[in-house]
Amino acid sequence: MKGIFEHVWKMRDRINKTYWSITQNKDVKLWLQNKDHVMSKWWKKGIVDIDDVLHGFKNPKSKTLKWFGLDNEQTFETLGDHHGFTADNVNYTFNAHGFRGDEIEQQSDFTVLVVGCSHTFGIGLDDKQYWPYHLKNMLAEDYKNPKVINLSCPGGSNDWIARAVATSIDRIKPDLVVAVWTYPNRREAIWDSGLLWQLNTELPGGPEAEKHKLEFQSHFMTINEHSDHYNWMRNHWLVTLACRDTMLIESHVTDLHMMQNNLTKILGYNDVARDNKHFGPKVHQHYADKIYWMFRYRQKQKKSVK
Repeated sequence: MKGIFEHVWKMRDRINKTYWSITQNKDVKLWLQNKDHVMSKWWKKGIVDIDDVLHGFKNPKSKTLKWFGLDNEQTFETLGDHHGFTADNVNYTFNAHGFRGDEIEQQSDFTVLVVGCSHTFGIGLDDKQYWPYHLKNMLAEDYKNPKVINLSCPGGSNDWIARAVATSIDRIKPDLVVAVWTYPNRREAIWDSGLLWQLNTELPGGPEAEKHKLEFQSHFMTINEHSDHYNWMRNHWLVTLACRDTMLIESHVTDLHMMQNNLTKILGYNDVARDNKHFGPKVHQHYADKIYWMFRYRQKQKKSVK
C-alpha cells in the first residue's frame, strides 16, 4: 500500500509541474505547427524496431539459430516427452531486421504482412513448421513469387500488433494483412525512463524492471475485463483503419487453442512445440489452411462485388 501511495503522489507532482503549458513543451508545439512531427519514437513510420522493446537484448540479424527464447536446451533436457523433436531439428532463421520470415526488401508479386505474439512467431517450431511458412506455400499455387513478412514479437501485446501494422503498412505495402490478436490483458506501457515494456499478468524481472517496480504495480491495478475489452477494440479499430485499402483478416490465439483441442481428440495426444508450451506443427498446418481459405473466400467476394 505504501508503494501505491508513493506512486500516486509522484503522479500528482508530475501533473502539477507540467500542467499544460504548451509554450514549455517543444514537441507539442512542433506537432501543433506540423502534424508530420513525431512526438513519440514508438510511432514513427517504418518497420518497428524489435530491439527497442528488448531492453538491452539484441535480436539476431541475418542468422539461423537452433534455440530461441523459451525454447532452450536447458528446458528441453528436463522434458519427459520430446514429441519427436530433437536438439537439431528446429531452426530459427532471422532476417536483416531481426524478425523471423522473408526479407522485407525482397521482390514479390504478392505480399502478406502477419503480426502476432509468440504463437505467430513460432516458438519451438522449425522454419518449415510454423503457419506463415505453410501459408506462403499455399499462396505459391496462386502467385509466382509470394512473400510473407512476419513482424510478430514473442511476448508481444495487442498494442504491439496494432502499432506494428499501423506504422509499417506504408513501407511494406502488403496485399494482405493477417492480425492474430493475443491475450486481452497484454499491454504496452512506457515509464519515466522512456522504456517501453510488453506486459502481461506477471511482473517483469531483471535490473531494469526492478528500477520501475512501483510503476509496474500501479499498471496492473488497471487491468480488468472492461479495460481489456476497451484496449482490444481500440487496437482493432486502429488496424481496421490502417488497412482500409488492404485486405485484412483478423484472428485470435483462441482459434489455435480450439484447433489444438480438436486435434487432441483425433490424434490422441496434445500437439505442442519443442518447448512443450506453444502450439505444435499440426496445429500450425491446420491454422495456415484456415487463413488461406479465408483469404480465397474474401478474394472471391471482392471479385463478385466488382
